[in-house]
Amino acid sequence: MVDGLKVALDTTFVPNTGKKTGKLKTTYKRDYVHVGCSVDIDLSGPTVYGWAVVGYEGWLAGYQMAFDTAKYKVSQRNFALGYKAEDFQLHTNVNDGTEFGGSIYQKVTNKVETSVNLAWTAGSNNTRFGIAGKYQLDEKTSVAAKVNNASLIGIGYTHTLRPGVKLTLSGLIDGKNFTAGGHKLGLAFELEA
Repeated sequence: MVDGLKVALDTTFVPNTGKKTGKLKTTYKRDYVHVGCSVDIDLSGPTVYGWAVVGYEGWLAGYQMAFDTAKYKVSQRNFALGYKAEDFQLHTNVNDGTEFGGSIYQKVTNKVETSVNLAWTAGSNNTRFGIAGKYQLDEKTSVAAKVNNASLIGIGYTHTLRPGVKLTLSGLIDGKNFTAGGHKLGLAFELEA
């Protein structure tokens, strides 16, 4: 109907519980703006979600909100600002006026990428900090690692078997409770058409 407009209806049904859910989604996307709205189809009172992102010359600004019609109040307000250059990205966000965060990404060379993120929640001592790096071994293989202030250590290995087919092995180690277990291993097989 309109260039850049997309409308979708997403429904689920769980036979063993009889639970039904639905969501009506609309988005409109042009060169410098992307806006959208989705509504949970719930008889007790749908929740309306809305978002908008505008961008110009590498700068991006976005806003996301949720309105609970059953309680007649805004239940979520998030704002983000970012800048993207050829080899550098900066992102900052404020969620519900209480959680503040930011991240910096830089492509150091054609083979090395690094990033740092920091988040803080107002009214608590909950500060999160993490660093990550990726090294491209060759055109088909890369390794990545990350660590954060909660002593979670992540490692990953990705290999492109052929164009459109990737294999990824990953692990997440809890450095604080190394002997207690609870570590995670992952395997992903990705097909792209």
